[in-house]
Amino acid sequence: MREPRDRVAVERDLAMNARDGAALRADVYRPDAAGRFPALLSRTPYDKTRNDEDYYKLAERGYVVVAQDVRGRYASDGEFKPGFFSSDHCDAEDGYDSVEWTAALPWSNGKVGTIGGSYVGWTQWELAHTRPPHLVAMMPQAIAANLLDREMSGVLRLGRVLWWTVNTLAPDQRARASAPYGPRATEEAERLWDERDRSKWLWHLPLMDIPDEAMFGMGERWRSWLRDHATDHFGFSEKHQRVAAPALITTGWYDQQIGATRHFTGMRRNAATKTARTHTRLIVGPWTHAAYTLDGKVGEIDFGPDATTDYFDLADQWFSYWLKGESNGVDEWPAVRLFVMGANRWRAADDWPIPGASRRELHLAGGGGLTWGPPGDEACDEYLYDPRDPVMTLYSAAGQQEPHDIRALDGRPDVLVYATQPLEEPVEVIGPVEMRLWAASSARDTDFIVRLADVWPDGFAQELSYGIVRARYRSSFDNPTPIKPGTAYEYTIQLNPTANLFKPGHRIRVDVTSSDFPNFDRNHNTGGDDYAESTLLTARQRVFHGRAMASRVILPVISAS
Repeated sequence: MREPRDRVAVERDLAMNARDGAALRADVYRPDAAGRFPALLSRTPYDKTRNDEDYYKLAERGYVVVAQDVRGRYASDGEFKPGFFSSDHCDAEDGYDSVEWTAALPWSNGKVGTIGGSYVGWTQWELAHTRPPHLVAMMPQAIAANLLDREMSGVLRLGRVLWWTVNTLAPDQRARASAPYGPRATEEAERLWDERDRSKWLWHLPLMDIPDEAMFGMGERWRSWLRDHATDHFGFSEKHQRVAAPALITTGWYDQQIGATRHFTGMRRNAATKTARTHTRLIVGPWTHAAYTLDGKVGEIDFGPDATTDYFDLADQWFSYWLKGESNGVDEWPAVRLFVMGANRWRAADDWPIPGASRRELHLAGGGGLTWGPPGDEACDEYLYDPRDPVMTLYSAAGQQEPHDIRALDGRPDVLVYATQPLEEPVEVIGPVEMRLWAASSARDTDFIVRLADVWPDGFAQELSYGIVRARYRSSFDNPTPIKPGTAYEYTIQLNPTANLFKPGHRIRVDVTSSDFPNFDRNHNTGGDDYAESTLLTARQRVFHGRAMASRVILPVISAS
C-alpha cells in the first residue's frame, strides 16, 4: 500500500522471503520523486511502526528507509529467538538477506547503510560480520560488544531485563498466539507493570519460577538464560575481524551498554578492511540508553546546550558521505569525540582509551577518607548486607541509568562512603575506572559494588560510574569458585568508563556496598544458585585499607594537581 505524506511515500508490509522461505515484512519509506536513492535498513523486534516519525525524517533527507520486523515479531513470520538470551537465532542470515533485498528494491541505488540503537544496534552487528556485498556503512547505537560488559561480573540486570521481557517481548507473543489473557500491547503492559506488577515480579523468588503467563512465550528462554547467565552470547569481539564496513558508534556515559566502546577498539584494531579500521568513529555523550534525541538534560542534570546533538543531522552527515558520496568532511572527523562532564564540553581524541592518561590511585582511609597516598594504619570498616533489605537503585522506572544525587542513600549502615577533601586543583578523569578492593565476607559468595561520584560544593553527589564483582566469578566466569568465609581477597572491580572534570571545591567520592537492586539481582549469600533458590542469608562484610591491604580506586587522570 502506497501512503503519501509531504515528499515521502510509504509502502507497507512488503515481504522479503528469507533463505528458508519465512516472510519477513518491512515498511519502506522513500522520497516521492523519480530516481534511485541510497537505503537505510533498520531491523527491529519493537514493531516497525513505532518509530514512524523518525523514518519519515530520514526519508525526507533523501534515503529509502526500510523498517523491518525481525523474524517472529509483529508482521514477520517464523519463531522469535532473542539474541540476548542465546545463540540459536537466525539474525545473521536474515540480516544478510535483508541487506541484499534492500539493495534490490526498485527505489534503491544499491548502496545500503544500517541504523538504529539497542537491540536494533545488535541486529546491525549480527549481520555485519556476514559481509553482505551491498552493505557500505553502519550506525549502531547503544549496544555492547560483550554481553558481560552489560551483565557486569555475570550478574543479572534484573530491573531492566525483566521489564524488557515482560513489557516489550511478551505482549506481541500473546497477540500472535491469540492468548486469552494478559496485555497484547506494550503500552498496556507498561501501565500494568507500573500500577500493579512491578514489585511483585522484581521481588519474586526464585526468579526461575516466575510464571510463564507473566512473560508469555519467553518463559523457557528466560530460564535458559538464567541457567547460562555468565556466558557472552554476543561474541562481537571475535566477529569484528570479519566486518568490512565502517561504523559510527554512539553511546552515553549513563548507558548500560557503554561497553559499545569495545566495538570501536575492536574495529580499529581488527576489522577486515582498511576502510573499516581507519574510518570507524566513536561518539560518547552524557546520555542515557539509546536516547535518540540526545538531549543535554539527563536525569537531574542539565549538561548545557553543547550536549544536545541532533541525531538525524548526525546520521545524515555520516550516510551522506558514505552512501551519497558528498564531500562533507566526515572523513576528517576525529576518531573519538567525548563529552567531558563537569567541563560540559566536547573533547577529540585519536584513540580510546585516550592516550597519555596517567593511572592515579586514591586510597580508602579511616573515617571515610580518600587520599592520594596509602594510609599508614591498617584498619577495616564493617557492615551487614541483608538481601531482604537491599540498597535500592536510583534510576528510571524502565530500568535505565541516569545521573542522580546519591545522597538519597546516605545514612544506610550498609553503604560505606569515602571522599577526598575539597580539591584545590581540577582533576580531569577520562577512561575506564578500576577498583582494587580488599574485602572479606562471612558468606561463601557475595557481591561488592563500587560507585564513583562527583560531590559538588552544595553537596549534590553526582554518580558517574559503578561496577560490581560477584565473588564466585572473581577469577573466572568458566570456573566459578566460592570464597572462604572470613578470608580477605583482593577483588579487581571494573567500573564503567567515564569522562568528568572534578572542579576545585568539588570532592571525589567512592561508595562501597553489596547491593544495587533492582539494577542488579541480589546475591543470596548462600553460595548456591541465586536464580533457582529462595533462601536469603545476611553476610558480615569487612573492607580493609592500609599499606598491607590497600583498597584503592585507580583513575585515568588527564590533568591533576
